[in-house]
Amino acid sequence: MDAFHEAMQQWRALLGPEAVRESGELDRYRANCLSLTREIPAALLPESEAQVIELVRIANRYLIPLYPFSTGHNWGYGTSLPPAGGCVIVDLSRMNRIVDMDPELGLITLEPGVTQRQLFDYLSERGLDFFVPTTGAGPTASIIGNALERGFGMTPEKDHFTAVHSVRAVLADGTVYQPFMSEIGSPVSDGVYKWGIGPYVDGLFTQGNFGIVTAMQISLVRRAENTEVFAFTVKDQERFYRLVEDCREMATDLRGPIGSMKFINQKQLEATMGTTKLGAGLDADFAWIGFGVIHCKHSMARALRREVRRAIGGQVSRLIFMNDRRLKKLRAVRSWLPGRLGAALDGPIGRFQEILNIINGVPRGLELRLAYQHVPFDPTKQPLDPARDGVGLLWYAPVIPLKRDMVQAMMEMTDRTLSRYGFPQSMSMTTLSEKCGIGVIPVVYKRPEQAEHAYDCFRELWMEGARLGCYPYRINIAAMPELTGTTDSPYWKTVAALKAAVDPNGILAPGRYNRADIGVADLGAKTEPLARTA
Repeated sequence: MDAFHEAMQQWRALLGPEAVRESGELDRYRANCLSLTREIPAALLPESEAQVIELVRIANRYLIPLYPFSTGHNWGYGTSLPPAGGCVIVDLSRMNRIVDMDPELGLITLEPGVTQRQLFDYLSERGLDFFVPTTGAGPTASIIGNALERGFGMTPEKDHFTAVHSVRAVLADGTVYQPFMSEIGSPVSDGVYKWGIGPYVDGLFTQGNFGIVTAMQISLVRRAENTEVFAFTVKDQERFYRLVEDCREMATDLRGPIGSMKFINQKQLEATMGTTKLGAGLDADFAWIGFGVIHCKHSMARALRREVRRAIGGQVSRLIFMNDRRLKKLRAVRSWLPGRLGAALDGPIGRFQEILNIINGVPRGLELRLAYQHVPFDPTKQPLDPARDGVGLLWYAPVIPLKRDMVQAMMEMTDRTLSRYGFPQSMSMTTLSEKCGIGVIPVVYKRPEQAEHAYDCFRELWMEGARLGCYPYRINIAAMPELTGTTDSPYWKTVAALKAAVDPNGILAPGRYNRADIGVADLGAKTEPLARTA
């Protein structure tokens, strides 16, 4: 019996036959938005950390590469597909327990299969008024998976890995890693103090392949008395660039109560909302629309609104403030108005509810709608699954310093490149601080016939942005060989040396933010730089 079949026999004995999948049962793992194919020989579905430890030991014994993921719903980056072929999938979605919750400190410990919707329901059922760190990936996306990709959102802890205070992970030899304070029996110290003592190692498990994360402690943010959105429109590009500067200064002066801000151009808003007419007094004719968040005591709200008006009023064409109480009043007005007068308010009410859901940390599938440009979009078919539905999508997400000349250069380059390749000039940017924004730029294409064209466009965006000094904060699996393949990079040499030390056989996620040619020799189908269809 060869090594693979011997390992499969041992995995079946460990997990049970129903948790070891082969052949036709693997199609769901092959589905992706990148038009890629990979050889996937099997999938394992553990239910506990103990099972992960043993299945990793078996893989190490027989030199079989593994590719773990939480729920695999990172649309446009790879879904559940491995960067390298020949990997056995480790699907952690059945490890979905909420292990512990400290309602006083807002510390919660999760397994990787816990989704945005599951955490939202858990908190709601217990009357715990904390924000869920949601993203546009939708309610079925993993909390841990997004944090490990260093994702972001509009809730108060904008950078989601910032909220991670402790990580548990299984290493390639079956050893369980945890921070030193937890190791010696002081997990509360880890919970309240992210950095622990000694070298900070938890960060190695983000955007890497050093271990399989089986649990994570996250610090949740309690809701303020007042959470509201300020929404605004900007008529032209020149005013938009000046507005970015004004918003940067406002975020500096009002750091704390003023949260994240999101700027969306007309094409992306229309692709997401299905209209450019938000209503409630906002212009339908605009170059950019934006919204920001205020978190404060009720007694501070009026003064903060005044400061927002003062800070950005000179650049915007319209500015309104909306919160749950104001939306409730608008619904009451709608109930009094008969016929077409009342019906005219239905659209604006629904659209502002969607925006409030974003800032309130309510899981939703709104942002995924923009990807359904070439396939039928059925709003009754929930949850959305772009990979299953045939969506072609590549995300370009550059880090953009909030300087007027830099923002202008990046937006002009992006608009020019998307236009040249014939893709919609759909752009947005979300601020993570008063210094930094992240571009959210989709390359939406017909799958599979436009795949090569889409990859050419993505690569030009990547390279041109890098020349301007803006590099993506994360990247899709097809681009990872080119990202990490530079032989003279001290950074990637250091990453490779660390990987060789903790995973000498290279069995964990080969090719994921690391070179795929370290350790395991036969990885099945080879992955070329920016590989397209196989």
